[in-house]
Amino acid sequence: MTVLAIESTCDETGAAVARSFGEPMVVEILSNLKASSAEIHAKYGGVIPEIAAREQVAAIIPVISEAIARAKIKVGGIEAIAVTQGPGLIGSLLTGVETAKTLALAWKKPLIAVNHMAAHVFANWIGEKTPELPAVALIVSGGHTDLMYLESLTAWKWIGGTRDDAAGEAFDKAARTLGFSYPGGPMVAKAAEEAKTDLPVEMKLPRPMIYENNLEMSFSGLKTALAQVIEQNGERLSENPGLINALAREFNQAVADVLIKKTMKATEQYRPKSVLLAGGVAANVTLREGLARAVKEAGKEFFCPNLEYCTDNAAMIAACALLRPNYVDPLKLRPNPGLEVR
Repeated sequence: MTVLAIESTCDETGAAVARSFGEPMVVEILSNLKASSAEIHAKYGGVIPEIAAREQVAAIIPVISEAIARAKIKVGGIEAIAVTQGPGLIGSLLTGVETAKTLALAWKKPLIAVNHMAAHVFANWIGEKTPELPAVALIVSGGHTDLMYLESLTAWKWIGGTRDDAAGEAFDKAARTLGFSYPGGPMVAKAAEEAKTDLPVEMKLPRPMIYENNLEMSFSGLKTALAQVIEQNGERLSENPGLINALAREFNQAVADVLIKKTMKATEQYRPKSVLLAGGVAANVTLREGLARAVKEAGKEFFCPNLEYCTDNAAMIAACALLRPNYVDPLKLRPNPGLEVR
């Protein structure tokens, strides 16, 4: 089957054309485009929902048209249209959902509703090598930090996650505390890579809940600990600016340590065949490489999407639609900003 997929949950507008074939099913991406308003939001230090939605209204038709053109197919070759139903910003979701509904009715194509967070996981099925189930999946993004147990493509179980801040949210808040610009996660990771100064022992950060015998996590206290270290060492940081990068490295490693420890605890408990990493924070090199090593040592298969499929994109929406299609009535579909992972 060949689908046109539309993604518009936050500040990016994406469209992709993909098809599936073979057994087990393989997802092939024919085109994958997106327009971003991130530069506009950078001067505000974060996403402004109204601005994001307005930019998406302007971008969505050109992006869809270009995706179809680059896929070298005609509208007649599209067998279904897929769109993100949620979770996300309501204005942004409305732009994508209403566009998809209109095209489905005008072109007389079936409409598939997609869960954005599930789609992050399904990005691991893009390409020829695909995960063997059951699997444990760690989903880490700006709004989510969840551990899921995948018995099959359709039977998923939430097994753990954060009590408070998501990992991506913690990175954004840490970036502001450290004086970095938006988007926070990549800036913290970049500073961590550039760190050359050793951090004094008294400035080390905690790893919240890392030794507790459960699959829960917490990043709010870590963010607070970082703010306290900066407040208590203002003069030292002014005299030695390299300590800021060292603090970024420490925060980056602390988040990765907790995520890796809890994921491996879930792996020990559920004994999956594969371990999956997904979501925007999956682009973090410290996390990717650290979890890959831990999974390999445990004798399991590790999967993580290519970097282009980690952050929000329409290719992952297409993959989810092809592997787990949820056909809906175009006249009844409504966006759901609070849609849970399932």
